[in-house]
Amino acid sequence: MSRDFPLAHLLEVRDLSRSFGGIHAVEALSFGVTQGGITGLIGPNGAGKTTVFNLITGVYRPTAGTIRMNGFDLTEKRPHEIVRAGVSRTFQNIRLFNRMTCLENVMVPLFARGSSALGAFFRTPFVRKEEKQAREAALAVMDRMGLVEAAHRPASTLPYGLQRKLEIARALACGLSIQGPRLLLLDEPAAGMNDAETRELGEVILKVQKDFGVTMMLIEHHIDLVMAICTHVVVMDRGSLLAEGPPQEIRNDERVVAAYLGRPKKKRI
Repeated sequence: MSRDFPLAHLLEVRDLSRSFGGIHAVEALSFGVTQGGITGLIGPNGAGKTTVFNLITGVYRPTAGTIRMNGFDLTEKRPHEIVRAGVSRTFQNIRLFNRMTCLENVMVPLFARGSSALGAFFRTPFVRKEEKQAREAALAVMDRMGLVEAAHRPASTLPYGLQRKLEIARALACGLSIQGPRLLLLDEPAAGMNDAETRELGEVILKVQKDFGVTMMLIEHHIDLVMAICTHVVVMDRGSLLAEGPPQEIRNDERVVAAYLGRPKKKRI
């Protein structure tokens, strides 16, 4: 059933469905992402969370439903058009250009929008100016992320936790030239991290949200991280919406405890 969303929602997903053959990966899913907040998307393995991210970013086309970002219909748009609308993302598995330096990784989305291949080949004044601006912007992002000292290291030489931060920095760089609200999707950013690294990542995410004014949505299995940094939580189960609300409300929801945590909640006496 369709729902009405308040104007404060930057992203609106309505009755979203996606089937692969006879399998309903996402079914009649509706939720909103509040502008300026951090929304968590959680649920058991196979609930359809990454499929939702792939639908929002144009990797998959919906079987049914609509996706709107700041009033702009993303439903049938291609990935590059969705990026231009202000949506960027990271992935479950880190996808860096390992042979390039960290700085070059962050510069890629900044420089990719620029001049023609012919202009780049002849190193025209415009290209040199553009490259300088991209370098300065990339370094500014890396400074906020605490990565400047690693700027000239090959990405493959960074420890795992810093590679995660570098991927977030590159996703942020995708939106630097966007005028208007931006949405950053983080797909399991704390995957493979220990407790200390996860806490540090939570602080980085909060800093990014504050410093860059970007709206964020993250898929995460570290529930403590979700509860610590998210302003709103959406819970999926078997492709459908199970529950949504503030973190504390979700933590105490019996349906969430049973489906996601896999244990019944103790009855109050």
